[in-house]
Amino acid sequence: MKEFELKVRVKQISMERLLAGYRTLGAAAEACGLCPNYGTVWSCPPGVPEAERYLKPFSGCFLIGVQVSYPEQLRKETASAGEVQAVRDRTYERIKKQLFLTLLELEKQVPGGVCLGAGRCILCSRCEREEGKPCRFPKLRRYSVTAFGLDFARMAEEQLDMKLLWSLEGLPEYDVAVAALCYQ
Repeated sequence: MKEFELKVRVKQISMERLLAGYRTLGAAAEACGLCPNYGTVWSCPPGVPEAERYLKPFSGCFLIGVQVSYPEQLRKETASAGEVQAVRDRTYERIKKQLFLTLLELEKQVPGGVCLGAGRCILCSRCEREEGKPCRFPKLRRYSVTAFGLDFARMAEEQLDMKLLWSLEGLPEYDVAVAALCYQ
């Protein structure tokens, strides 16, 4: 049985439109505070640069959406939280890492380009921030799309036609990751 299917969508958007249309200070800050990565990963709040200041030098970006869909049979067979996490580690998390590494390579082709990751930084298995130490790879660290208070769910749906699904139990029909490559 095939473990997943992959759908990728890319959309170009001006930075002005991205910030004006998807920046949500209060709701995003509240959501970040509930995340288990809050304060434990250098790519996530608190302590990330202010969005306007960090993103203003860029004229636009390419939003990249990746949807990892799971077959119905696999969803039925994956019941426990441990099984769900094991499947996601083999599929979704691996795809997110490939996306991030690909974007780091693409940065070299785009003068002044910088990528924004899909979620927390995944360069290290455990972030040094948890121990109060500086980042091991500060030149490779990239902030997440959500770290800047962007309404990730609305942006994914409106710009990439990828609606987020939430599953309290079991494996969802699919997972969505959104990253960006910003350019000057």
